[in-house]
Amino acid sequence: MRMKHSERFALGQWLCAYPDDASYDAVLQMVRDEDERVTVWEPLDRSPSYEVADVIEDTKIAVEHMLDDLVYGVRLSDKTEEESI
Repeated sequence: MRMKHSERFALGQWLCAYPDDASYDAVLQMVRDEDERVTVWEPLDRSPSYEVADVIEDTKIAVEHMLDDLVYGVRLSDKTEEESI
């Protein structure tokens, strides 16, 4: 299953390895279950698994908000340019 860019980014920020063919939700469940196919980056490797999953999800949401703001800003800029013509 293909992941969204924000999902792949969030996983890449906090995990060294995870099954490439798994869905985002499946990888988060593997993190929570402490599945050996998932390797957490060293700064979080001693954190409880539910906290690691929460950090990953928070990162995904932050990236999506940032991208939404960026797209909205571009659309607003386009409208402003159209109005000034």
